[in-house]
Amino acid sequence: MNAVRGLLLLSIVSMCATQTPPVCDSTVTSFHPDTTNCNQYYTCYQGVATLQSCPDQKYFDASRSLCDVPENVPCTIGPCTGNTALKAVEIPNICTSYTLCVGETAYNRTCAEGTLFDSAYGDCVLASNSSCVENPCLTTDPATALPTTLYPVLSSCKKYIICNKLDPVVRTCAGAAVFSRTVSDCVDPASYVCPPGTSDV
Repeated sequence: MNAVRGLLLLSIVSMCATQTPPVCDSTVTSFHPDTTNCNQYYTCYQGVATLQSCPDQKYFDASRSLCDVPENVPCTIGPCTGNTALKAVEIPNICTSYTLCVGETAYNRTCAEGTLFDSAYGDCVLASNSSCVENPCLTTDPATALPTTLYPVLSSCKKYIICNKLDPVVRTCAGAAVFSRTVSDCVDPASYVCPPGTSDV
């Protein structure tokens, strides 16, 4: 067990700590902290997030949207702050990846095909066994969102989501039909192969 743990640690120390960029509203310019680095922040402009660094080792202050000397900025690093062990932490509204904390250092890891992260297990599990649900309504640009767009429920081959503003409404394809992620609609099961790990309910 110790040997396996040691190999795991060796395999991840070479990876860089990263954060998932924020989802930008294309109608406004905004600034967002990098939760893995007090010195960095994201600028959202025309719907694109760009990672930037404060000059002179200053920290980014999200409340004032500016860089200042560290003693003036109450910076919280991120999900691994204060951690002293090896643990997996969910990324809000993302099921296909998670944050691996090695001490206070954060690493992004991606679940294998057919699996989703489940916070109850602290690991990636078969998609049909995961309780994780992504809300696509929170990541859709409100300026271009269409209420008729259908999104998949990642753990299921029959369920899909429509957005009521920011709220997801889960629906199920009728009869034997399954939800195709290719055409974003319910189709005959003979014409579509469900993703591995998904349930048929």
